[in-house]
Amino acid sequence: MIVKLAFGRGVVSADVRGLRCHPLEPTAPRGSDDVAGLVAAALDRPLAGPPLGELLRGRRRVVLLVPDATRKAELPTVLPLLLARLEAAGVRRDRITVLVACGTHPPAPAEELDALLGPLPAGVVVRQHDARDEATLAVAGTLPTGLTVRLHRAVLEAEVVIAVSALAHHYFAGFTGGPKLIFPGVAGYDEIQRNHARVLDLSHTPPRRHPGCEPGRVAGNPVAEEIRAAAALRPPDLLLAMVRGRDGRPAWMAAGPLDAVAEAGAAQVRAWYEVTGGPFTRLVVSAGGHPHDHTLIQAHKALDAACRFASEGADVLFAAACEGGAGSPAMLPFLEDPRPAAILARLAERYVQYGHTTLRLVEKTSRFRVRALTRLPGELVQRLGMEPVTDAQGVLDGWREAAPGDVVGLMAGVAVYPAR
Repeated sequence: MIVKLAFGRGVVSADVRGLRCHPLEPTAPRGSDDVAGLVAAALDRPLAGPPLGELLRGRRRVVLLVPDATRKAELPTVLPLLLARLEAAGVRRDRITVLVACGTHPPAPAEELDALLGPLPAGVVVRQHDARDEATLAVAGTLPTGLTVRLHRAVLEAEVVIAVSALAHHYFAGFTGGPKLIFPGVAGYDEIQRNHARVLDLSHTPPRRHPGCEPGRVAGNPVAEEIRAAAALRPPDLLLAMVRGRDGRPAWMAAGPLDAVAEAGAAQVRAWYEVTGGPFTRLVVSAGGHPHDHTLIQAHKALDAACRFASEGADVLFAAACEGGAGSPAMLPFLEDPRPAAILARLAERYVQYGHTTLRLVEKTSRFRVRALTRLPGELVQRLGMEPVTDAQGVLDGWREAAPGDVVGLMAGVAVYPAR
């Protein structure tokens, strides 16, 4: 069997004949050929609350809140359908703002933004959230945890906020999408860092990662619980959410109030993207190609998912182009000294979310033999505890010779997680 591993904007082919492969793949169906039909059905029959037309009655200042390119949500198809409904309800184009919820990610350059959103009619305002731009932030409220939450003024001043989101597992916040589009999507940098710092349990000696911060878990997850509380300060009036099929296209879609849609979507994600398998002594994992493997920050999420199926000391072949490098200057101090103890000490003194990303990565490379097929500099790959390789086939041929009867876990596409 020849497998194709998504790698950057292309693929890497590998011959796995002679190896006993156990595919780690979702049970989700293929995506719909009629995304417009899914959108229409969701908007016409919301899970709860009034349909969009009733929400818009008498209201004229609308924000369409959308994810950035790291959380694809079929925006070139979805946005024209939403804009047509706004126009039918009498909302003028110059009263519509498309706000990209970047969180702490950098704003996209113009050409990438155009590709993300698709063509928009003249008059519609497009803005990208910048968590460090204090002038765009206003206080939305203070949580019982003591966290004061600032959100983008456009969201707080809108008469109607319509959010578009893809739902999926998140490796420490439970799920991505849904409430995360509000917080951290359009929140201030400082409060995002304070929230994400809850992934560390500083009451433990030595400090450790909080055991509740796991994919698919919300209850008992201090990061996820605070995200939900923060989003409730200004929830979208309507959330249009989707879950992708096995081919990356939307296979499920629903609309309605934030809590109802997020709960239904999480159940669908669990049903389709939590599977059984392993533990394996050998694993092949692709980070999913562009944009999911554009930076190390994004790519390592697939490695995190795959290693949950690995036995201690497993041999892992990891394919991730990482043409965008590490992904954030804030990560660089942690890359210079990536020992887990040094990272934990630095994070305990001052939390930086991409320091935690580095910690998660080197925790895995200290437990597993990770061979990285990547465009990252070889010296950096080695410093992070991985072995740079240029020939995936050579690794597989070595496995075939060393243990021809061994079962190899194969996560060649969309990431999945162990079923509970």
